[in-house]
Amino acid sequence: MYIRYLLAVLAAGLIAGLLMTPAMYIKTVPLILQAETYEDASGGHDHGEASEAAAPHSHGDAEDEVEGAELPFGRLGNTILANLVACGGFALALGGTALLLGRRVTKQNGIYWGLAGFFAVSFLPSLGLSPELPAMPAADLAERQLWWVVTVILSAIGLYLLVLRAEIWAKILGLVAIVAPHLYGAPHPEDISSPIPSLLASQYAVATTATNLFMWVVIGLALGWLVQTYASAEIEA
Repeated sequence: MYIRYLLAVLAAGLIAGLLMTPAMYIKTVPLILQAETYEDASGGHDHGEASEAAAPHSHGDAEDEVEGAELPFGRLGNTILANLVACGGFALALGGTALLLGRRVTKQNGIYWGLAGFFAVSFLPSLGLSPELPAMPAADLAERQLWWVVTVILSAIGLYLLVLRAEIWAKILGLVAIVAPHLYGAPHPEDISSPIPSLLASQYAVATTATNLFMWVVIGLALGWLVQTYASAEIEA
């Protein structure tokens, strides 16, 4: 049961992962390579940020990876692999959410599902934790991950209450859920000094946001088309 639906969701993630890689090499990878020159000049960094940043995380981290020359499949190979895994996971989360809510993803509304995923997973969390280049300071990884997970969950709940519920109390609660983690505040290091120029950091933040938006739109459109074309009969059954 739901085998075709699962395959359609995974296929949407794989399509997005493949298309995400050239988008990253156009927008974000050149900025990462430029930042690595500052990192090398400063003698490295002490918070474990990798130069790869291959997976399209909402806050641009690629923790616990090694430098591009030491990657087992090379920078390009590992970027493709990371994008396939990440986009596949995001597509599963989006398709599972739609199934859980009893909502159908179609060719017509697929882009809206993708935009919802972008806002919940990428845009809203990035307001507290902006994308980080190599050599940029960062707070403890566990603290950032916890804040990011909580923010994504609350943002998704907030969007559901704002968009899919008509009650006034739901609208108010939805706004509270979205704003709450930002009022609490994301974890940041005490020392924010960095050799990375502010212009380069801002360009990277914009480029990462743009590539994440592209990724989520592709996931939504591909998911809507594949589900409606190949899995709609299975869902109705």
